[in-house]
Amino acid sequence: MSRAAIGRLAVFFASLASALCFAQGPCPTANSTKTTVIPKRSGDLACLVPQEFGSGGMVGTDHGGPLVSTAQFSHAAHFTNSALQSFTALNTEIGSQITQLPITSPISGFVFSFNPQLGVVSRQTEGFGPILTERPDTIGRHKLFVGFSYQYFNFDKADGINLRKFGAVFQHELEPELCGPVPRVTCQNGEPTFQPDIIATRNNRIDLKVHQVVGVATFGITSRFDLSVAIPVLDVRTDISSDAVIDSFEQSTDTPPCCVHQFNPVNTDIPSHETFFAPDHASFADQKSAAGIGDVTIRGKYQVTKGEKFGLALGADLHLPTGDEKNFLGSGTWGVRPFATIGYQGRISPHATFGYQRNGDSLLSGDISANTSAHLPDAITYTAGVDAGINHHLSLSSDFIGQSLVSAKKIIGTSFTDAAGFSHDNLTSSTATLTQAYISVGGKVNPVGRLLIIANVLFQVNQEGLHSKPVPLIGLSYTF
Repeated sequence: MSRAAIGRLAVFFASLASALCFAQGPCPTANSTKTTVIPKRSGDLACLVPQEFGSGGMVGTDHGGPLVSTAQFSHAAHFTNSALQSFTALNTEIGSQITQLPITSPISGFVFSFNPQLGVVSRQTEGFGPILTERPDTIGRHKLFVGFSYQYFNFDKADGINLRKFGAVFQHELEPELCGPVPRVTCQNGEPTFQPDIIATRNNRIDLKVHQVVGVATFGITSRFDLSVAIPVLDVRTDISSDAVIDSFEQSTDTPPCCVHQFNPVNTDIPSHETFFAPDHASFADQKSAAGIGDVTIRGKYQVTKGEKFGLALGADLHLPTGDEKNFLGSGTWGVRPFATIGYQGRISPHATFGYQRNGDSLLSGDISANTSAHLPDAITYTAGVDAGINHHLSLSSDFIGQSLVSAKKIIGTSFTDAAGFSHDNLTSSTATLTQAYISVGGKVNPVGRLLIIANVLFQVNQEGLHSKPVPLIGLSYTF
């Protein structure tokens, strides 16, 4: 075999290895400084943000973004997406918290026990119980409860950052080697004059909406032990848009002359949803949606203390990774939450619950662009509330719902000052414990038999983590 043939074969296998490397990741992207392979974009919902804002995205083609070298200088688009780490944190925050949305508790509105005075099994409680939280009572031996609910989440903020209008800056890679020992370009302070160039994105918008239907069932194994299952089905929809401007700082007399970095409106690979206004100004919009089963939860609850008024129960939730984490339908990992709940029984019935959910490793907590997993934040959960039996057919409930996500990623709004002294909105990220607080207000109506109609509104009362506008809930349940 000739040397030329061997060389061509080596190039082929190198390209194949590079392609396979990129194919391993769920969100394949290309960086023009790293590879000549043009990967195909993923259709997964979790890839929307990193592929649009990440390497190979940023308003343009699948390969190296829309940025091109000017004819005067052979220069690849060396923009390390410095803001990508913040977008990675945002993507992680969205993915990990969508999979832990509040769902209706698998508890029956009717609780039955043997009444020794009457000698029969009769209804025990005066109210129909909480909606999103827990009470210690069990349903009763061989009783069956089934219920369905619908919730609508419209997320508008993340850690106080308005998801409908924010900015981010992408900086150029460092290339000091071009300035020494023999400079190949015009340099200033040991760096190329085009190195301070940035892409400033503004009016970025992420619309994130979730429709969630949950089916729950509880069966009384004994008079004190219940076994429950909750099956969520989600429809997740995301729309994103951005306006991007390239700020160039090299001069027309430099080598290479201004402007090295430009958008390329004539590239045939550019998607149709992108608009080019000028060589330094472009905008884009994209959307994706996914629907399917979420993470199934299995619960066991045992009533330790069953007094005339006071009750104490211990239980555990097992979260199964049945949802597709790449489409924000599931967490991608197992979770176990032991909990304790106490309550007082009467026409006005207070209750409180404390639990700790331990999670495993998930792709959603790592860097999905690099196909790396990390620990999904554990959650400390705590609730307290009261439900009141207004009459035999109506009860009202109100609850405080809190959770603290331990060592979770969060985004922080900041600013970036360019080489000309102008300030641009930007993002950075950190790791902290995120404490989210909600107030739940609702009621249950018993129109006939053991049928209950449920209505509720969930309000998030602080700005930490992923924030939703008020969340409406409607549902039906029946106890057999």
